Parts: sequence; C-alpha cells; structure tokens
Amino acid sequence: MRLFFMFLICVVWTPSLLAQATLEGAVTKVRDGDTIEVGQIPIRFQGLTCDELDTKKGQDVRDMLKATLIGEQVVCQLNGQSSYDRLIGRCIAVDEGDIANYLIEQGYCGRCKRYDEEGLYIEAQTKAGFYEGVMPNYCR
Repeated sequence: MRLFFMFLICVVWTPSLLAQATLEGAVTKVRDGDTIEVGQIPIRFQGLTCDELDTKKGQDVRDMLKATLIGEQVVCQLNGQSSYDRLIGRCIAVDEGDIANYLIEQGYCGRCKRYDEEGLYIEAQTKAGFYEGVMPNYCR
C-alpha cells in the first residue's frame, strides 16, 4: 500500500511541480519541429506551430533541430500548461537563444497567435514575413 502511494505521488504531483518550473538539461530527443525532450520530459514550444512530420517542411525542421540540439544544454521556462503528454514552455539554447524565436526568424515554423498571448514572437514573424507552411486554424 505504501508503495502505491509513493507511485501516486510521483505520477500526480511531480508533473504538476514541473509544470511551473524552470527545467535545465540536455536535449535527448527531437520529436518534431515544436517538441523536444529534455531528459525524458517532453516540452512543446509555446507560441509556435510547425508543419507535421508527414510533410517535407516538417521533416526538414525536425532534422535541423536534431543536428543542432541533440546533446545541447537548454533552459526551459515552463508556463504551467500541458498539451497531451507535453509540458509547454519557452526554451533557450546557448547558440540559438530562444528556440521558437529562431525557428520563426529562419522560416522553419510560424507564430501561433493564440498561444503567444504575450506577443513574444510578433517581431520575429514580422522579420520573417508570412509563414509559408501550414497554419492550423487554432493558431489564426
């Protein structure tokens, strides 16, 4: 019974603690253009949309991020929200700075207006111009 309660605490309480924290560590996996894993914790970049992996653009951004970020140290400021199994936040890498900002400026991904409530990526999207990828309806 005691083991069950310890398991329950780890499953329920730990993610909620991480949800509003700063997470630092090495990128261990790139799932797609807007999701990485730090250790075994999946992080979805806040305010960003990238094409899905069934498109060339989606595969290109994933491959570029793999080449650039795997093993690199990042600092992610989590916003307390989650999407599916992922925590949501802004991640900073040493060379690229804010990863979402970098991806928008380089034209790999676009600003998801709905989830960029603070307008952090307006300037990057303005510099990059119109996003040429698929913009989901929920981001408009």
